[in-house]
Amino acid sequence: MQEKSNSTVYIPQFDIIRFFAAFMIVIYHSYIAWKGWFGLPGVISTGDYKTFTSFGQHLDQFIRNLPIGVDIFFFISGYLLTYLLVVEKDRFGKVNIPNFYIRRGLRIWPLYFFLVALAPFLVMWLGEKQPVYWPTIALVNNFYTMQSHEWSYPFAHFWSICIEEHFYLFWPIIIAFIPSKKLPFAITLLLGFSWCYKLYTYMFLSNNWFELYLHTFSRMDVILLGGLLAVFYIKKPFVFKLHWSTMLMILGVVIILLSFDDMSNFDNILNGVARRVVYIVLLGLIMMDLLFNPDRKSAIGQFKPLLYLGKVSYGIYMYGNILVLIVIKKVLPLLGHNNIYLYFLIIFIASLLIPVASYELLEKPFLKLKQRFSLIKTRY
Repeated sequence: MQEKSNSTVYIPQFDIIRFFAAFMIVIYHSYIAWKGWFGLPGVISTGDYKTFTSFGQHLDQFIRNLPIGVDIFFFISGYLLTYLLVVEKDRFGKVNIPNFYIRRGLRIWPLYFFLVALAPFLVMWLGEKQPVYWPTIALVNNFYTMQSHEWSYPFAHFWSICIEEHFYLFWPIIIAFIPSKKLPFAITLLLGFSWCYKLYTYMFLSNNWFELYLHTFSRMDVILLGGLLAVFYIKKPFVFKLHWSTMLMILGVVIILLSFDDMSNFDNILNGVARRVVYIVLLGLIMMDLLFNPDRKSAIGQFKPLLYLGKVSYGIYMYGNILVLIVIKKVLPLLGHNNIYLYFLIIFIASLLIPVASYELLEKPFLKLKQRFSLIKTRY
């Protein structure tokens, strides 16, 4: 994956990973909404829609752990943006920080603020309570949710975007002014700071679940791990191969763990501080094989539809949770019955088609403009 001096940086493996990570979140939000409105799906209950079967209990736990898709997003975001910044610094002797902020704004803000502008009309149409708008507009949605302990529709999932925006305010400055040889040490220090902050939060702050889950300092460790991997790879490119049976074994272990472990339970120091890192390291082994195994890139290149959906994964994430309530309150009543299979079918199709339309009509023009501010050409 080492790039020639004038080549376009494109890692198709990321598109595949991003699509699956985004769709994991769609499944989670759809499932949680159905449970909240209609009770347990019959297929995992004993028939009363209130009591799990033994299998259903573990399937429920697995689905409730699918927000780990956000951590996957954080990890590959940390890798990709760190890679681009360090390569820019190596090629041109500096990082153009203003251009980075412009690129970031053109990638994230058009869809983000389009949905913010759409929200008042959407909420009115659905008969929901109007949320407080200023925290989302000011990109501090995560901190407001920490204080209010409320997930406000349609902005409940915007917290992760805010965390990334906070992180990427200072990240290009760090890359620009810290010598490349010292970057691994600097990133390690920041990782230590993040873990110390989580430890402090767990030990000294009451009702600390929201702080551990939503604070930028708590969640930036996974972004940093992706960045650390990028720095090591640039310093000394390497090949990383796993046999397919090893990959399946790791994936199987992760699935089993996610079927028994409640990742929202921070009842001890391990759960509160280290659990997500353990999971992302296990999943990171699979992602490293996808990234650094030369055989994977050519194989993945054959999955054109998935590669395209990976390009629209930001929209899949942003629209998915918003569409759930529309389907429940506006679409299902028109159909005259609450069929769970029809519900998920509509959600999944809408969560693909609407982001595709959004990407082509809204996001793509800004992405083309974004390339004017890129010293390192990419397809992202």
